[in-house]
Amino acid sequence: MQVESKTTAVPLTDAELVSQALAGRQAAFETLVRRYQGAAIARAYALVGDRTEAEDAAQEGFLRAFRSLGQLRQPSSFAGWLLQTVSNVARRASEKRAKRPGPLQAQQAANNPARHRDLLDAIAALPEGYQEVVHLHYSQGYSCPEIAAILGLQVGSITSRLSRAQAMLRNLLSKDKGQ
Repeated sequence: MQVESKTTAVPLTDAELVSQALAGRQAAFETLVRRYQGAAIARAYALVGDRTEAEDAAQEGFLRAFRSLGQLRQPSSFAGWLLQTVSNVARRASEKRAKRPGPLQAQQAANNPARHRDLLDAIAALPEGYQEVVHLHYSQGYSCPEIAAILGLQVGSITSRLSRAQAMLRNLLSKDKGQ
């Protein structure tokens, strides 16, 4: 009787993928994009509040990360470095949008249903680290351990931030109802 062994491929670490990408393996960077695309969009969305702009900012962030990959000092911290790059791109996009004339703002308001506006405003009022955890958990469906790995933090810090964010949101939304 012959026994077939099924081997499961162990996913490469970020550091291994970065090393391969630097060596010219395009598939390695594509794997990093697939791995962090949701997190990058969530980070950008937390800052710009518009799905299309968030996707554009994430794409630009990946492009900048690819161009600057050789400057990454600690390849194992790729996720945090990438998300910081995406944050910088999203902040700039948000600042440019704030300087644009009113019709764009009216169009953006039409794209966000009124029933969600209060929640989006409350999330936008949270400190950035809390916004990020809320978006990664609720919008992207990441678990607390996954968020901890993406952000380079302890799981306890993530659960604490999520709990505090929920309390802040309850408080903000109850104030809105009281007005």
